[in-house]
Amino acid sequence: DPRARAVTFTGSNGVGRGIAARAAESGIKAQLELGGKNPSVVLADADLDRAVGCITRSAMWSTGQRCTATSRAIVVDEVYEEVVERLVAASTALVVGDPLDEGTDVGPVASRSQFDTVAGYLAIAQDQGLKCVLGGEAGDPDDGFFIPPTIYADVDPDSRLAVEEVFGPVIVVIRARDAEHALELANATEYGLSASLFTTNLSSALRATRELEAGVVHVNGESAGAEPHVPFGGMKASSTGSREQGKAAAEFFTETKTIYFEAV
Repeated sequence: DPRARAVTFTGSNGVGRGIAARAAESGIKAQLELGGKNPSVVLADADLDRAVGCITRSAMWSTGQRCTATSRAIVVDEVYEEVVERLVAASTALVVGDPLDEGTDVGPVASRSQFDTVAGYLAIAQDQGLKCVLGGEAGDPDDGFFIPPTIYADVDPDSRLAVEEVFGPVIVVIRARDAEHALELANATEYGLSASLFTTNLSSALRATRELEAGVVHVNGESAGAEPHVPFGGMKASSTGSREQGKAAAEFFTETKTIYFEAV
């Protein structure tokens, strides 16, 4: 439409790239917030109670249907087994049911289409022999579009569930040799939206904030957390480089005009 002067879009990478191409043809601005495969990195010195609580909420609440939801837990060897055990216990305690019930933690996914997508990934995981330590089977869609909290352990970082956005209450746990390897694994994806790191060491935290290829980085917090007054957006395939929210949003929707007055 020739009246359009800018487009802002939140959604899939495929649609976003199409919008960017059309916007370029029309010579207008495009602001895109696209997919994510967000990591939560747990180092050996992390507060495990906090780490497991944050990862569980970020992965499972909202049924995992947040672009910033944690979908990969990358855990160093020293605490790997304990973190997996704790994640299973925390997720097992979540109540799946009617989202209007105050006691519910995990409701249904948004549509039959999304239910089929997530169920398809669970089938892929089964076909590939991924080690399922919780959940792994979709419910009967005639009873509602419910996907139980699902956790896969010892996942190959190159497997489809480790690199593709599932957008459901599903998390893969990946083992890292050490902190350096964990950051490498965190960055080994086309996406770069949000990331979190759990550590009690300030030097490790500062290093991670520099090296993590994500537009939003949380230290000892949920990857899904966001404040509306600060810039929001991703790197790599998660964004076109622009930012939403706060002053960044105002700048995107502002046309800059330079005016000269000559004294007469």
